[in-house]
Amino acid sequence: MKGKFMRYAFLIVLLTIFSFPAIAADKDVYDRVMKTGVIECGYFIEPPFTMKDEATGEYSGISVELIEQIAKDLGLKVKWKEQISFATFPQDLNNNRYDMVCGSIFVMPRAGAIDYTKAYSYASMYGYVKPEDTAFDKKFKDIDWSKVTIAGLDGEGATGAAQKLLPQARMNVLPQLSNISEMLLTVATGKSDIGFVLPSVFDDFNKANPNKLKKASLDKPLYTYEVTFGIAREQDAFKSMINNGIRQLSTSGELASIFEKYDPKHYFDYPQINKQAN
Repeated sequence: MKGKFMRYAFLIVLLTIFSFPAIAADKDVYDRVMKTGVIECGYFIEPPFTMKDEATGEYSGISVELIEQIAKDLGLKVKWKEQISFATFPQDLNNNRYDMVCGSIFVMPRAGAIDYTKAYSYASMYGYVKPEDTAFDKKFKDIDWSKVTIAGLDGEGATGAAQKLLPQARMNVLPQLSNISEMLLTVATGKSDIGFVLPSVFDDFNKANPNKLKKASLDKPLYTYEVTFGIAREQDAFKSMINNGIRQLSTSGELASIFEKYDPKHYFDYPQINKQAN
């Protein structure tokens, strides 16, 4: 009986030893991508970074052209696998549901749940107020923020930045199932004093709600986020490969051309190489 037990125990040890390399290989995104020749992308729709033509199923935008050009330069292809869930995408990344989030991921505290590539853009959050409001025609530091109610949306980037940087302000935070337009409408209706969003987001709001709000005359944005691709933790080889691609397109001027195409109003900054005259 004892000998039979020892044989079973030995078999379990062997299976464990030989299973670990397979598990490790499965978790190595770089090896998997180079083996299949395909980068599988999770994504979310956020113009001008990621857009989808529902009639043709084709994707376009800054993030789309950037990752597809990086893949092309590496001899790889991109598969737009699925639209991500913001509630679960950190776990999905680390469980290999897709290789990376090929969209406009802001660098934010996420409890170390994911890693980020180098920034390929910078997104600034500006304040928007009612057209007749002159209370914000001054410098940030001269505002008595304890008397200000800021519009917010639970889980949204600018809301988190406002809570951190302006803790003395009152917050009117809508639940996650609300949208940015509803948040900005609390400013238009006087329930909030100011809302912070991307200029491109305000443009969309203004088209649907013309002349309801204006850009506040503050001297600076609330916060500027690094815009990156999201990847799983501990994927250094894959991260380095994507970073090198971003760096190459920055130095070649191709990244600038992509931004000129999709961001003609220059709402977003991006890494550039300063060339000095000889």
